[in-house]
Amino acid sequence: RAKKTDEKSVRKTKLSGKLKGLIKKKKMTNRLRDLNEALPEILVIDLLYLIIGEIVIFLLFENPAKFAVGFLAGVIYAIFCVLNMSFKVRKVVYGKANPKKSYLLGYLLRLTVMIAIFAILYLCDIGDLLAALVGMFIMKLSAYLQPAALRISSKILRKGGKECGEHGCDLDDLNDSL
Repeated sequence: RAKKTDEKSVRKTKLSGKLKGLIKKKKMTNRLRDLNEALPEILVIDLLYLIIGEIVIFLLFENPAKFAVGFLAGVIYAIFCVLNMSFKVRKVVYGKANPKKSYLLGYLLRLTVMIAIFAILYLCDIGDLLAALVGMFIMKLSAYLQPAALRISSKILRKGGKECGEHGCDLDDLNDSL
């Protein structure tokens, strides 16, 4: 009996660990939505672009390593820019920061990071600059595709036929269904 009780407690611990993981994911999504309503969909689009782009690179090029590293650097830079801009907008809107100063400093930071990425890729000869530039295009592409991604994610996250709102489904309802 002691072994059966131990096995049950181990199963419960594993199950509670999985639920905690789901709750953490929910909290992260809520944090992203608090920062910017469109951020979760934009990041999903960016990651899909990265995965598809890397697959295409590995299928099309004989020596794909340099292209893959450049593309990865470009997509990471795009994700950094999206997060940085979201923080700056939130700081200006809710933090009552000086808009001109905040946006200018954000722009200079993003420009400096972009130049540093290009310099590292070029000087260390570890990545292709054109592939990095193509990776950076996801910033614009994801902004255009976000409304479509929101509609798709809203359909996926529907609960019992209940329509999701303009800004997506309430994740508390999703958590209740789990």
